[in-house]
Amino acid sequence: MKHLILLFFVVNAMIAYAQNVNDTTINLHEVTVTGRSIIQKVDRMVIIPTQSAKMNSYNVYDLMQKMAIPHLHVDGISKDVSANGGAVQLRINGIKATQAEAASLLPKDIVRIELIENPGKRYGDEELGAVVDIIVRKREDGGLVNLQTVNSPHVPFGENYLTMKYNHSKSQWGLYYSLNYRDAKKSRTDKTEDFFLHDENIHRVQQGVNDRRNWNEQNIDLSYNLSVPEKYTFNAVWRNNVLNAPHQNETSIINGIITARQLTKSNHYTPAIELYYQHILPHQQTLTLNMTGTLINSNMTRAYSEQTLVGSPIADFLTVVDERKSSIIGEAIYDKKFNTILFSAGLRHYQMHDRNIYSGTNPVTSRMDQMRSSAFAEMQGVWLKVNYVLSAGITRSYFKENGKSHSYFTFTPSVRLSFVPHKDGYISYRFSTDPQIPSLSALTDVEQAIDTIQIMRGNPNLRTYNVYNQTLSYSYNKNKMLLMLNTNYGYHHNCIMENAFSEGNKLIIMQDNQKNYQSLQVGPMIAFRGLDIFGMKNFLTLSLEGGFARYWSFGNTYTHTYSNFYYNAQFSMDYKKFGLMGQFSKNRNTLRGETIFKGENQTAILATWTHKQLQLGVGMLFPFTNNYKTERERISSIAPYSSRSYVKETGQLLVIRLNYNFEFGKKYNSAQKRINNSDKESGILNMQE
Repeated sequence: MKHLILLFFVVNAMIAYAQNVNDTTINLHEVTVTGRSIIQKVDRMVIIPTQSAKMNSYNVYDLMQKMAIPHLHVDGISKDVSANGGAVQLRINGIKATQAEAASLLPKDIVRIELIENPGKRYGDEELGAVVDIIVRKREDGGLVNLQTVNSPHVPFGENYLTMKYNHSKSQWGLYYSLNYRDAKKSRTDKTEDFFLHDENIHRVQQGVNDRRNWNEQNIDLSYNLSVPEKYTFNAVWRNNVLNAPHQNETSIINGIITARQLTKSNHYTPAIELYYQHILPHQQTLTLNMTGTLINSNMTRAYSEQTLVGSPIADFLTVVDERKSSIIGEAIYDKKFNTILFSAGLRHYQMHDRNIYSGTNPVTSRMDQMRSSAFAEMQGVWLKVNYVLSAGITRSYFKENGKSHSYFTFTPSVRLSFVPHKDGYISYRFSTDPQIPSLSALTDVEQAIDTIQIMRGNPNLRTYNVYNQTLSYSYNKNKMLLMLNTNYGYHHNCIMENAFSEGNKLIIMQDNQKNYQSLQVGPMIAFRGLDIFGMKNFLTLSLEGGFARYWSFGNTYTHTYSNFYYNAQFSMDYKKFGLMGQFSKNRNTLRGETIFKGENQTAILATWTHKQLQLGVGMLFPFTNNYKTERERISSIAPYSSRSYVKETGQLLVIRLNYNFEFGKKYNSAQKRINNSDKESGILNMQE
């Protein structure tokens, strides 16, 4: 709260100063900007990075943080990006990009950044908080080697990226490699549980004992691009993801008399091949085709045991899962630009087969087939002084497991409107209907024991449901100041949420279609970019975003509401070759079903020194706390609990940054593809309660 009060005083002191900053003019191809670095469009926000912001930014994550993009939360150390409480899809010139691909971009090559909030059907994932499209300039023959590392000297923590690109004539070859890892040996969870079962009530207090949690992830991508400007682009990528989590352990003492231990290990290998072709047709027409084939090979072992403090066994459960999944995604999008209207239409088909063999205490084999076909049409234009985007789509989803099958159709219209009510002001409104298809892990007809009381059960009868979203926002952009007010309301009809009920002396936990779920977020945001302080040009960028969130969860047998306030403050200071970035935020807790998820309040600080192609930095995660904590609370009448999870190593985590790149030959950047599909969803039953 002290940070919040201090920032409000700073903001009030700077508003008058910001009004007197002189206008500037920037010409960038089709975009002409006068007196501002942000352009509001009907379907996106366009952010023009300043030259000063690029100077001390080594990668696009630094740049996004320095630009203080509204509603976008960027962690410059771990390269995590989120928006509006959801995940962010990164794209480069329209292509869906990985973290490593985005990290490889040099800020000097970035022309603009486009933020698309509440993205529509074109982006293939209706649960996204936003899409960030990074537009880069073209390059010529030559090559690039880029190394970026963030590691801790005293705790196993690392984020490491290596990129190599070579361009010749119309071709580009690329190698992208990333290695990220964590290893905590002081991880524990404290939990208080109550179970009101058919014929008995049980109260358990679990005192956590330090145990080990670690994982490492590698991504290796090989790419080839052939491009003839204004004619066609062919792109082929071989992606490889390797994730190994040998220790996901949890140990606790129950009621002071029982030792409970869960040992979980897993490994995943996911290769994928993607073929892409874009052809530019006469009369401002474009046809884009994309095909992606994916294999998922996963193995997971979970052993749960309980015994008395003197070593007498009470319970022992073993689950071993072997998964083999294959899928193919095909997509075609047609665009046609008329004088005042842009028309788009697309077809997308997804088909997969998933086989899971569960062995151990409850052996069973699950075979699932899923297909999803959709079509959409979209029209964008101007009517009177109102910019509009009208779109509609239809989706058919099909699911089959062990002889049982069902299919659903959903209709998904959306409307986006915007207009300028006065100089420097902008108002936008969006209404959308998005289908939410059940996940494979929830659909599987499998049940497995969590412990001696709880059983996790899949539900093959889950149905697709619709989410109705409305967003209204107002922004005022004057010189180096941006002020925004955003309101979002979501209504999830017959949504899939948790359901806990008793069968005898057991608690069954499964997903089910409930009545509805509603959410409301209202919040202002103010940002200052590149302020001159004490004669230092473009020294300070500061943003402060806060808000109020309210949730309503209406299940078939329960009704819950929850509210909380949140804020996020970020600053960036640059002087010559030195930079300092920081973030202070109060987490936005959420209610979903009968569970309240409470995250840790985020704090981070990073100081850097940049000299030509070299950057050195030192930073700290959670500098004001010696223990990382997250909380979860289930407010069920039949099985309430509260849990607090701690990771000692994450508190006051010191990190060292070392970045270096060099280019050879002339600058170059091949034409980028506009769409990218991937399949990463596992069909293994989720046994994390």
